[in-house]
Amino acid sequence: MFNFNSVVDQVAKASKQPLSYVEDKKVRSSLETLIDTTAEFTITVYETNLELAKQVVENTKAVDYTKFFATK
Repeated sequence: MFNFNSVVDQVAKASKQPLSYVEDKKVRSSLETLIDTTAEFTITVYETNLELAKQVVENTKAVDYTKFFATK
């Protein structure tokens, strides 16, 4: 089954394949590191946003919105 992490990992893996044509090993290594770091960053941003969304939902459940519309 696909999930966000597996999709990001597959994209990172596919992005590294053309790097086999880069002859300079230092440049190739730097580009692979860049791809890996970008993938890790993307997954971290996704997980952080998911956690924030869960907290917003939980905190929203605790608010009684009817008191904001009560007439005086």
